[in-house]
Amino acid sequence: MVRKLVLFVILLIGGCSFSYGAQQIPMHIIDETPVGHSGPYAPARPWYITQDEIVFTLSATPEDYTLVLLDEDDEVVYSDTLLSGSTMFVLPSTLSGNFELRLIPFASTYCYRGYLEL
Repeated sequence: MVRKLVLFVILLIGGCSFSYGAQQIPMHIIDETPVGHSGPYAPARPWYITQDEIVFTLSATPEDYTLVLLDEDDEVVYSDTLLSGSTMFVLPSTLSGNFELRLIPFASTYCYRGYLEL
């Protein structure tokens, strides 16, 4: 917890100085709404998250999300909650490898999915 707080303060003070190695991760929507739902929906645009090592930044979340990190065997290795208005999250530094990141809104049938390497 203290490490996350220190990292957050460093990011606030340092501003953009940590963005040198950052990369964008496209988060595509996966909609599991049953066929025959009522009403048309507009196509969803991908949501981009910027990764800089284990620090991730995103546009403010419009609602509460569950963050789930899956390994290559589809095992959940990390999960957390992103509250409405969140703009960043930090993953544990002990994780390494290729992962699937899912952002799942509370009480929804869809999720955003992207792939990352730590």
